[in-house]
Amino acid sequence: MADRKPLKTLCIVSGGGHIEEAAECFEAFRDTQVVVICYRHQGEMASYSHPLVSRIRLVALWGSSGLLLYLSLIANLFQFFWIFLQERPDILFSTGSEIAIGPFVMGKLLWRTRNIYVETVTRIHETTGTARWVYRWSDLFLVQWPHQTAMFGPHARYEGRVL
Repeated sequence: MADRKPLKTLCIVSGGGHIEEAAECFEAFRDTQVVVICYRHQGEMASYSHPLVSRIRLVALWGSSGLLLYLSLIANLFQFFWIFLQERPDILFSTGSEIAIGPFVMGKLLWRTRNIYVETVTRIHETTGTARWVYRWSDLFLVQWPHQTAMFGPHARYEGRVL
């Protein structure tokens, strides 16, 4: 019987706290090849390293709000399509932000990926816009506060906090 190739996980996050929360979950993907995708402008990501991350892929961000942000997200769909063709992901994982919305939809519809989203711990009494968008496209949707399961619906699960 031929050896199976290892599963590939694309971790799609923005820098700062989102990548820090994601890194706390990388151990769960130990048996997969982990590739991190983030915005090109986030300089700290160019030198980011983690023992379980095989490489970093960067996508464009022309602005952090308004029209430039929306144009970036649309342009990134083409970049993500190309990345997906090259990487052939099995699992998409994110702790936010908006960078994950397009890939979660595209991955589910075109590549039949398993999508895992962890809502950020910093949102206690409200949800993020990204979480509201990716909720329906996630196979596993985790919240970090017990009462947030009611804020999202029956698909949301509380398994404890990441941080």
